[in-house]
Amino acid sequence: MDISPEEAAPPPRQRRQDALRETGAMLRLAGPVIVARAGLVVMLTVDTLMTGMADPHQIAYLGLGLSPVMVFMLMTVGLLQGALVLVAQANGAGDFQRCGQIWRVALIHALGLSLVFGLIGFFAEDIFLAVGQAPELAHGAAEVTFHFAWGMGGVMLYVASGYLMEGIGRPRAGMIIMLVANIVNVFADGIFAVGWWGFVEPMGAVGATITTSAIRWGIFIAMLAVVLSQKDRVKYGIIGVATPIKAIAGRLWRLGSPIAATGFMENATYAVLAQMAGLISLTALAAHQVTVNLLTLAYMGANGMAAATSVRVGFAVGRHDRAGVAISGWTGIALGVALMSSLALAFVVIPRTIGDVFLHGDAPSLEIAGATILAAGLFMPFAGGMAVSMGALRGAGDMLTAMGAYALGFLAIGIPAAWTFAFHFGLGAPGLIYGLMTGVSMALVVLLLRFRLIAGRDVRRA
Repeated sequence: MDISPEEAAPPPRQRRQDALRETGAMLRLAGPVIVARAGLVVMLTVDTLMTGMADPHQIAYLGLGLSPVMVFMLMTVGLLQGALVLVAQANGAGDFQRCGQIWRVALIHALGLSLVFGLIGFFAEDIFLAVGQAPELAHGAAEVTFHFAWGMGGVMLYVASGYLMEGIGRPRAGMIIMLVANIVNVFADGIFAVGWWGFVEPMGAVGATITTSAIRWGIFIAMLAVVLSQKDRVKYGIIGVATPIKAIAGRLWRLGSPIAATGFMENATYAVLAQMAGLISLTALAAHQVTVNLLTLAYMGANGMAAATSVRVGFAVGRHDRAGVAISGWTGIALGVALMSSLALAFVVIPRTIGDVFLHGDAPSLEIAGATILAAGLFMPFAGGMAVSMGALRGAGDMLTAMGAYALGFLAIGIPAAWTFAFHFGLGAPGLIYGLMTGVSMALVVLLLRFRLIAGRDVRRA
C-alpha cells in the first residue's frame, strides 16, 4: 500500500502527540517484559550472591562454567526472537491464527536446539583445560556447566511460549511467573548452595546451578498452562489448526538466523572475556563475573525495551504504517538509552559498595570489582542504545545490518581492544570492559544510521 508524503511526515504538533502516545504504549508493554526478562537474570544474580555466601572463590567456578553454555543458549534465544517478530507482524496484520502456528514451530526449535547444545556439558572440562585454565578451576567450572546444560530445554521452551504472549501484547503472565520463580529460587539456593537449616551440606556454585535448572523446567510448565488456558486460543491458532511447519520454519530461520548470529557474537565475546579474566587471576575472574552479572541484570532493562520496540515496530510494519515505524523505533531507542543511563549512575557512584554485596569483604577481588563495575557503568548507555536499535531493526525485519554491526563491534574491535587494554596497556580486568565499550560504540553508530534509513522507506512484512 502506498503512503502519501503527508502520511509519512505529519506536522510537528501531531508528531509530538504521536510520540507521547507511543511512549505510553511502549512503557505499558515494556514494563512487564522488562520484569520477565530481568527475572531470568535475577536467578543468575541470586546464584552468584548465594555462591559468594558459601565461598567467594566459587564465584570464579560459576563465571567460567556458565561462559560456554550461555553462548549457545542465548544464540537459541536469538533464533527464537524471529518468532517474536513474526507473531507481532501477524497480529498487527490481523492474521491471528498464524500466531499459534509460529509458536508451535518455535517450540520444536527450542527443544531440539537445547538438546544439541546441552551436549557441551559433557566436554566442558576438556575445553577449559585446553584454553589453559588451572585444573582445579577447570574441574569446578565443568560441574557448573553440566548442571546448567540440562536446564536449557526448560528455559528455551519457556522463552518460546513467552514470545507468543508478548507478540500478541500479553506479557503480564511472564512477569508473574518470573516473580514467583525468583522467590522460590532464593530459598532453594539458600538450602542447596549455602546450607540453610542444615538440610544438606552446602554445595556452593553446583548447588545454585542445580536448583536454577530445576526451576527453569517449572516456569515452562507454568507458561504452557497460561498459553493453553487463553480464552481466545482458537482465534490465535493455539489449538484447532494445522501447522505448515516447513513454510514457517523457513521464515523463522531467514529472520531468526541473523539474530542468532548476533547473539552468538555478543555472548561468544563475553565468554572470551571470561577466559581472559581467568588468565589474569582467580580474583580477577571473580570480580569480572560479578561485574558481568550486574551488567547483564541492568541490560535486561534495555533488552525488555528492545523487545517492546520490536513488537511496536512489528505492529506498524503489519499495518504498512511507515510513520509508525519511525515513531516506535526512535521512541524505543530514546527510552532505552535513558533507562540505562539512569541505572548506570549507581555503578559509577558506589561501585565498591555494590561489589561487596557479592564478594563479602574479599579484599583482593573487591579492589578489582570496584574498578570493573565503574567501567560497566560508563559502558551501559552504549550497550542500551545498541540493544534497542537492534530491536527496532528486528521489528522492521532487517537483521543483516545488525549482524554486520555486531561483527564489527564485538569480534573485529571488541575482543582485540579488550586484549589490548587488559594486557598490553596493563589495565587488567577493567580493561576488558573498556575494550568492549570501544567496539560497541562503533557498532551503535552503524545501527542508528541504518534505522534512520529504514524509517524513511516503505515497509512490508518479513
